[in-house]
Amino acid sequence: MKNFISLTLFIFFIPLSGYSQMFSVDDSSPARQQQLGTATVLSIGWEMGEFENRNSNLANIDDYSFDDNILRVRFETPGLDMGLGLGGSITGMSNNSYVNILGRLHNNLNAYMSDERNFIFQIPIQITTDLKRVQRNNTESEFQQSSFIVGSGVRTVARLSERFDFSLKATPNYGFSFSQGNLFGGSLFRFDGTSQLLIKNIIGDRALAVSYHFDFRSYDIDGDQNDYDYTSHSISIGVTF
Repeated sequence: MKNFISLTLFIFFIPLSGYSQMFSVDDSSPARQQQLGTATVLSIGWEMGEFENRNSNLANIDDYSFDDNILRVRFETPGLDMGLGLGGSITGMSNNSYVNILGRLHNNLNAYMSDERNFIFQIPIQITTDLKRVQRNNTESEFQQSSFIVGSGVRTVARLSERFDFSLKATPNYGFSFSQGNLFGGSLFRFDGTSQLLIKNIIGDRALAVSYHFDFRSYDIDGDQNDYDYTSHSISIGVTF
């Protein structure tokens, strides 16, 4: 398993390092300007999440289902995304608390670029790992799963005008989900998508990023107790760096 992960990361970073070197020959070259679709964004958003067990016969103490709001912070760069989701009484949860920590390595491979460089069609390749924990209030009972998944899909970025860029991304992912202390526990299918509008020069040369995120996850863990579906929609606002 370790050798497989090492080989995957090696293959993954070959094109990423090559892309970085392409634009480092001459600092005065126009290619050194920020490329379309490569902004770094720090954002905060409100997420509406539904966590539902597919087994209708669970006792209440073993059921961590909820339909509540979550506070989500994201830091997204051209090669690395990180995220933190928090839920509890402050976000309106009445029976549970929620924590989700996520990291994603990705490389967007150009499949097509218009001659004017105002439209790009890309194939994203990504590796994602995260921790999701849902705990019932006043108990030690919890759902806790870590995951390692890989995925690909499509991404388009368009320059609408001098001040506006718009991007769309959709990626199915599949991999392993496991509880603490176990190497394998089950599988995880995830489909997530993002649309983002960049409004440039809002604060100096910084842009305002307004984004919509969709996330669907289906956990298939040994037994029926931890077979959950998670569906969320979130809106976030951020700034570029």
